[in-house]
Amino acid sequence: MKNNSLEKIAEYIQKNDNYLIIGHIDPDGDAIGSIMAFKFLLNNLNKNSILLLHADLRKEYKILFKYLNPNDYYIYQNKEELSKLKKYSNAIVLDSANIDRLGNFKELIEGCYKVNIDHHYDNSKFGDLNYVNSNESAVGKIIYDLTKIISIDIEESIGTAIALAVLADTGSLKYPNSDPDSFRLIANLKEKGIDIVEINRFLQSFSSLKYLKLLSKGLANINVDKTGKIAWLVLSSSDIKEIGIDDKEIKNLVNYPRDIRGVEVGISFVEKQEDFIDISFRSLNYVDVSDIAHKFNGGGHPRASGTKIEGNLEEIVNKVLTEVKKNV
Repeated sequence: MKNNSLEKIAEYIQKNDNYLIIGHIDPDGDAIGSIMAFKFLLNNLNKNSILLLHADLRKEYKILFKYLNPNDYYIYQNKEELSKLKKYSNAIVLDSANIDRLGNFKELIEGCYKVNIDHHYDNSKFGDLNYVNSNESAVGKIIYDLTKIISIDIEESIGTAIALAVLADTGSLKYPNSDPDSFRLIANLKEKGIDIVEINRFLQSFSSLKYLKLLSKGLANINVDKTGKIAWLVLSSSDIKEIGIDDKEIKNLVNYPRDIRGVEVGISFVEKQEDFIDISFRSLNYVDVSDIAHKFNGGGHPRASGTKIEGNLEEIVNKVLTEVKKNV
């Protein structure tokens, strides 16, 4: 499928109605901020739309849910309940490299006219309309550009959602993808009254005491290779059970090994269930970790990728480290 212009997508969404809005499973800040921002954009156009959520994120993302009503979103329960959503003929799919990343909503979305907006370079362009720009720091930045094309005023709700998306995917403008346009976007939103300080505080705070206790275990398990260029953190299923934390709360641990001075690649191995390991990769300057993730049936961006593997934790750690060492 070809890549369309953002103007073409702007034209389509203005002419049509009845939209499902969805991001990828296990959503990060860019995915959540983007779907919320698109909901507010469609509200501004007086379009009928509903957010599709893979899990209940109301407590975690109160900073955005305060702008929503309960009928603005649907939290997945079971496949039988999805039939009531078939009245929606269009789907806005955000921050998802392929349709398999839509989890339990995949079958529902396949029956819709799909508008696919993303910044993953390996996006399969599965949409009927596709706008994929891997040079953008975040999908939130693309939605910001869309608001300018459609001449939508930036109100507090959409401004907060866009800022959260961009700040999340750029590490609050610390990551290498923090281009000048991202800095300008945040400055522009600040000038419009968006509370950037509050958003950064939210992104950089700990979700709970249990998370902090789990982090302490993870930090105690960080290792660095002989070169000092590879660092990794390991958490076993028994570590997680001991703390009693919900595995949905476990995220962003990979930043800690990556942030050690001299380290090029940071990795986190989190055994969320016995023999089911969630692996995240981050690189600083030159290693394309998406290439490594692809070798283990994962994907992502050159500086931030991940995968999930079934098997023995120790064996998988060794196998992945062997592959990473070939690239550093």
